[in-house]
This record gives sequence, C-alpha cells and structure tokens, in this order.
Amino acid sequence: MAHQGESEDQADIEPTPAGTASNPLQELPTILKVFGKVVAPATLITALLIFFGWSRTTALFGWFGIDPTSLGFSSTDYLLTSQDGLFVPGVVIALLVLVMTWVLGLVRRSGRSSFVRAPWVAPAAAVLGAVLATNGVLGIFGRGLLAGSLAVAPLCLVVGVTLLSVAGHTVHAERLSYSGGAGIAELTTLTIVMAMALFWAAGDYSAAVGRERAAELASSLDERAQVVLYSDKALSITAAGVQTLRCGGESTAYRYRYSGLVLLLNSNGQYVFLPTGWNRRTGSAIAVPKSDQIRLDYRSAGSRPDSLPTSC
Repeated sequence: MAHQGESEDQADIEPTPAGTASNPLQELPTILKVFGKVVAPATLITALLIFFGWSRTTALFGWFGIDPTSLGFSSTDYLLTSQDGLFVPGVVIALLVLVMTWVLGLVRRSGRSSFVRAPWVAPAAAVLGAVLATNGVLGIFGRGLLAGSLAVAPLCLVVGVTLLSVAGHTVHAERLSYSGGAGIAELTTLTIVMAMALFWAAGDYSAAVGRERAAELASSLDERAQVVLYSDKALSITAAGVQTLRCGGESTAYRYRYSGLVLLLNSNGQYVFLPTGWNRRTGSAIAVPKSDQIRLDYRSAGSRPDSLPTSC
C-alpha cells in the first residue's frame, strides 16, 4: 500500500519538459510575497500619499512665493491634500498597468501567431522602444523631446521599456530561451522601472494640480469670502486692495482694522492672507502670527468693503 501511495503522488507531479523555461509570470506571486514582506503595503501607500500631498502643497504655495517649510505642515495635512492630485493619475496608472499586463501576456502566449512571427514586429518594437526609452532617460536630466511637458518623459520611459520587452519576447517566441532566474530578473527590473516612472508621472501631475489651484485662487480673489482683521497693534499692512482704519475711543478692544484680505491658510501658529489686489509680479502674501491681540471677522463671498461700518 505504501508503494501504491508513492506512485500516486509521483503521478500527480508532471515533469517539466527539457528545454522549456518556466513562464516568468508564474513567478510573479512569489515576487509580490517577498516585496510585501520587505515593504508593508500600508506603509508604502501612506508614504506615497504624503509625497503626493507634499508635491501639490509645495507647488501651490510656491506659486504665491511662499516657502511651505515655514508653514509647519504635518504629515496629516499632506495626507488630506493628496487626494486632490491623485484621482486622475491613479486611474490612468491602473489602466496602463492593466493594458501592459495584457500586452506582455499576449506576446508570451502567442508564439505561434502569424502577427508575432512577422519579421517587422520585433525590429519596429525595438526601434520605437529604444527611442522612447532614451527620451525618457534624457527627461530625468531635464533634456529630451518635450522634457518640460507634463508627464511626457516618464510615460515615454514606461512605453519604451514595455516595447523593448515585447521585442525581446517576440524574438524568442518560438524557442523560449529564458531561464527561470533570468525571467524573474527581467520581470523584477521591468516592474521597478515602470513603478518609478509612474511614480514620477503622478508626482508631476500633483504639482501641476497645485499650480492650477493657485492660479484659480488668484484669478478669483474678488469673488471669494473676505476676512476683516482687527488688531490691538499696528501691523503695517500696506498692499493693493487692503484698507486700514484706525479705531477711535478708549473703550475699543482693537485699535486697527484691516479689510480687503482673503484667508489663504490657517495653520497651527499663523494666518496667511492675500490682499484682494494681489498680482504675481508685485504682490506678496501676508503672514500674521496667531495671538489674543487679533480677531478675524469672516464675511460672505461677494460682500463689498464699503458695506463695513465707518467706525470700529
């Protein structure tokens, strides 16, 4: 009986034909398991979200000439703002990965296809892939065709290395000469390059979203809710669109009133305002530390400065 069990177990194991290499895609679950043990998925996702939020925030406040490091943002602040610049690249990246998976899988499975065996497929894919990959690599150094355009360089790198991989597997379609180790190394390298390039593209998009939000804000300052700032001491705010009134009387709690301000940021330790007459060439943002000696009155959007009372 024991010999019969051994024969049944051995019958379940089908020998791999000599000269046939294992499919690198079959090793993908193993790679993902190892990667998951090295980098926890939750930690990786959180780090990516913080980076995208930082990229958007830096671009937004940098557009107004403000150094974001002086505003005291926390990791939570970056996490909350990351979603604004992440939805579109997230969907695009998911679709690109899905399409590339289908293409590479199709090439690996269709070795007998007349299209794959066509003599022009491999050279065309290799030449186009080399050109695009080279342009993507040059974009890392700020050079190459359309290097300054949004996400052009990283997407060229993604498509380029994909075409080079397709060309390589097309050449070896009829005889799989890749060993298991070589296939895993190729798949791992391809995954890393694509992941870094897509990460690069998503970061560029987040920064572009930040600049776009800043431009929208600057173009509609007159239509946004304004803030009236009361202060016990003179703040010497002299900017286009800001009106200063000195309050009279001994019983007044605050001696100065500043109107024509739009609140840009309410951080832990300070307020950041933009005057309604701000422009990018000559305008400046106004930072006021929080204290008990100032008070803010928020007014609805569209309210006119002349609707304020003539006295404090």
